[in-house]
Amino acid sequence: MTRLRLCLATALRYAVLEQVRNRLALALAVFFVPVWVGLAHTAMPTAPVRFFLRAADQDVTVAGNVLTQLSGAVHALALIVGFMMFLAARRSAAFDHRLVTAGYPRACLVLAKYLALLLACLLVAGYATAWICVFWRPEQPALLAAALGAGALTYGGAGIMLAALLRSELAGMFLVIMASFVDVSLQNPIANAGADSPVLRWLPTYGAMQSAVVAADTHHLPWAHLGLALLWALTTAAVGTAAFTLHTRSRLGALRRTWRLPPLRHRVYRRAGVDDPELRAGYETCRRLVRRSGQTDYAVTQLVPTPLRPLLWAMYGHGRVLDDLSDSGRADATERIDAWVRAMEEDLARGTSTDPVRRALTHAVTTWDLPTEQLPASFATYRQDAAERPDFTSWEQWHAYWHALSFPVGVTRLATLLGEATGTRLGPRDAEALRRWTDAFNLVDALRDLRQDARLGRVALPLPVLAAHGVHLADLRTGRRTPQLDALVRELAVTAHGWLDDAAGLADRHPVLAASWRTLIRLQRLQLRALERGRPLSGGRRCAGSFRRALVLHTGRLRAARYWRRLGPVLAPAQGAPVPAPPPPVAPAVPRPRPAEPPLPPRPHAGGARPPAGLGDRVPRHVAIIMDGNGRWAAERGLPRSRGHGAGQAALRDVVYGALELGIPHLTLYGLSTENWKRPAAEVEEILRLLGEGADADREEVFARDVRLWWSGLPEGLPAGLLDVLESTVRRTGHRRGLTLTLCVNYGGRAEITAAARELARDVADGGLRPSAVTAPLFARYLHQPTLPDVDLLIRTGGDHRLSNFLPWQAAYAELVFLDTLWPDLDRTGLWRAVETYARRERRFGGLGEAAAQGRIEST
Repeated sequence: MTRLRLCLATALRYAVLEQVRNRLALALAVFFVPVWVGLAHTAMPTAPVRFFLRAADQDVTVAGNVLTQLSGAVHALALIVGFMMFLAARRSAAFDHRLVTAGYPRACLVLAKYLALLLACLLVAGYATAWICVFWRPEQPALLAAALGAGALTYGGAGIMLAALLRSELAGMFLVIMASFVDVSLQNPIANAGADSPVLRWLPTYGAMQSAVVAADTHHLPWAHLGLALLWALTTAAVGTAAFTLHTRSRLGALRRTWRLPPLRHRVYRRAGVDDPELRAGYETCRRLVRRSGQTDYAVTQLVPTPLRPLLWAMYGHGRVLDDLSDSGRADATERIDAWVRAMEEDLARGTSTDPVRRALTHAVTTWDLPTEQLPASFATYRQDAAERPDFTSWEQWHAYWHALSFPVGVTRLATLLGEATGTRLGPRDAEALRRWTDAFNLVDALRDLRQDARLGRVALPLPVLAAHGVHLADLRTGRRTPQLDALVRELAVTAHGWLDDAAGLADRHPVLAASWRTLIRLQRLQLRALERGRPLSGGRRCAGSFRRALVLHTGRLRAARYWRRLGPVLAPAQGAPVPAPPPPVAPAVPRPRPAEPPLPPRPHAGGARPPAGLGDRVPRHVAIIMDGNGRWAAERGLPRSRGHGAGQAALRDVVYGALELGIPHLTLYGLSTENWKRPAAEVEEILRLLGEGADADREEVFARDVRLWWSGLPEGLPAGLLDVLESTVRRTGHRRGLTLTLCVNYGGRAEITAAARELARDVADGGLRPSAVTAPLFARYLHQPTLPDVDLLIRTGGDHRLSNFLPWQAAYAELVFLDTLWPDLDRTGLWRAVETYARRERRFGGLGEAAAQGRIEST
């Protein structure tokens, strides 16, 4: 009960704030009501009007200006409150849907809206009655205020109902105006000679209007008609509640009947090979989540080729659900994210799901071959965000946070698919352009939600930047625009414009992508200019300049579609129905580029050696190597130690080729340990330089083969250039499946386990995880590379017999092979001999082994 009260109080506070922000409604209530009431009393003739008043069951005579004043007050309040509630419910619809999706009690949201409506009706009814009393004294002022409030309640509930049914604010305002005008005008005896007709009793404000006239000139209490007015108010409230419930319905009920889809989306799913109705319903749920999240978010999905749109919907919809869970403010948000993550892992293993969003993502992972290795890192970021969003102490921390949410899942594969579609190769500069655009997007989003986040006690900007401009969290909560805040927005807008300038180079390097990319940049600039012009930072998802935005978006869509059509059939999914090819163009202005070449085979051994045959299933799945002996190799030859590290690069390349030829799925190499920083600075600098060259996909020939790069270790202390090279190659090679080469850089086994234990302990302390639920598989999910399999064979060169803090968790049951060969002298044949040694060993994993078990069976 305490939680429900807290939820209701929070929802009510935001509902009232939403009404207060509606400046048009406030202006109408404050200025329009007295003007209307005053003009009706002074401009209308005072000639008496006699008519039959059913509420008093008698003929009454009322002055014409008084009668017009009463009908005008009823009309004004119905119009103002109806439009006010329509606008508030319409603008908060997307946020309400996200709250309900995240588990926020719908009853609290509904009750808060109607409590805010009741409060607004009481205030405006009392305000209008006070102004009427300025001109003349009604017999029953309290009854008059109740009648005016009942009429306003009726149209307030109607406004909530219309908000769930209409998409246009102009259409909602028009309906409220026309309905209230016809309703009240027909009941005015001056405008309608048949105002006493029994047919009019079915009008919404009939009871309110009758009660208002009774309150003006009699002492009668019209309980029946006042009850009728309240009944109309309750009826519209019930219909509005039903419409709100339908509008915020669970994702499970979203568009299960695919024949209701528009023809254009039918074509999208047909081109993507998505024919199953339930699967289409899942993708449609994700699409709606994207559309409700923001206009720029949805524009991204409209500017890619048609077959790729479901992929983007699934990726973004999944992230949207996790973001909603982390931002829900619930005490059990972390536990709910963990439950979602566990269900997602089980669904990926099964290949399907009962949840529409997870069903769509599972299908996308299978169909478009999405890499899932870094999903745990993304899950961990959302889990941390649910527990407590971090305070950013620097731009580096800010970048790391948003990149962890934006880049781990699907971005690499999406870039590869676009490259396959256009015949272009997206290099490191293109990946950097994508990062820069994403940085600008996140910065605009943080500025737009600045005040909303401040009310929740957090700001998605580096704290030193706020402090430098004298902007404090308490100032942001007030909602006032200050010179310090304006200066902050202008400076950050300049920063975002600079990032967009850096990102614009991708369009020049790849003309086929130019139309889509430039459109996205123009949309971002429109939002930035709106912020620079002083638009309020209200946290809304609507952007300013709707006409200009629509013009830019639709023009860009036409240009992009023309380019995609010229390319012919592109991006057929890996599974599902074949994608029909569009008709060939008559005279293409842009010739179709040559398709990307397949990965090259490994270079043959210099001596013609071939991998050993007959190993069968005895080939290890994961081989880890400690590359030792570079310095001694150089010392034996009278060379600097740095020359030994350079010679080790050739050995590394040949060993990778040997692993490819033998069919080893995983190869992990110890590049730089956390203890290697104790070496001379010049040697460490040379190691880092060689690691950067060896991990560069544009310079290292290994990555022209079917090799995928992962890296493991701590980013702290590593040069930014090396980190960029590592992450770029990881993204560019993410679709490869021949050999996964994991490079351990700034790695220490104890540091890895300590970091994992720290994160696990934090989750337990926060209450999101029970100590009894901690298992070895769960702990492994907190390691640097959670999906890295256990090591089968660990090799150390150089003659030393120790593990040197290398993969202690993953190598718990590894077979160890120590070689006297110095690392630069090793080639692929040395790897093959170590694998043959491994194949002859019997692995028991703590059991008896096959021979011992067979002997025990025979003895019994």
